[in-house]
Amino acid sequence: MFDVEDRSWIAKSVMAANAEAEITFSLPPTYQPDPNSLDEADAIALPAPASTSADRYDLASKDVVPNEQGLVDHYKAVLRLARQYGHSYNEFSHHMWLRLHFAWDGGAIGFAWYDTLDSMQLVFDWLRKADDGEMWSDVEQGWEMIAVRVGDRFHFRQGGFDQGDEYANVALPREELLASISRLRERMDRIITRLTADLGEDYWTRHRYDLRTDLT
Repeated sequence: MFDVEDRSWIAKSVMAANAEAEITFSLPPTYQPDPNSLDEADAIALPAPASTSADRYDLASKDVVPNEQGLVDHYKAVLRLARQYGHSYNEFSHHMWLRLHFAWDGGAIGFAWYDTLDSMQLVFDWLRKADDGEMWSDVEQGWEMIAVRVGDRFHFRQGGFDQGDEYANVALPREELLASISRLRERMDRIITRLTADLGEDYWTRHRYDLRTDLT
């Protein structure tokens, strides 16, 4: 585990350019009738939401906007199968997970366990409001991240909680990253509005354990 009092790593950060924030829809390609089974022979194939992205089942928000209907059709198939097999929200919620990444020329960092928009918004709010020298950190099940604002850059250190390994140490331009986050939020607002209108529920802003489970 990183020592949050130790800031010596900041001087070693790689100065990166072309920072871009992105959220991907992390879509399992199959639906499992038995949520406790690992046997893929029983899994049911789901429609790919797009045919143009590098990974047809890991769809970036910028690739969704021209192909929103493909994503709608994918989720409709998920919900249809959830109804068919009587699954609760908890049993199919992993089909609704999102993934947040900050990329730059030559690399990227990811926010593991941040799988809904409201959890990501906490990061966005800190980045927008952070004073010079202010630190943010989080640790969760084998993943950890420390961020510090230093002048016109944010320094990020990502690692593995269990072994204390460092996986990335990068400094991203502050204004560039914030502008990218603003564009990302606009895209996601459009996408989630469309999905909610077509599917009848917002499964992406927060974990919805209050949702009806019969999907009727």
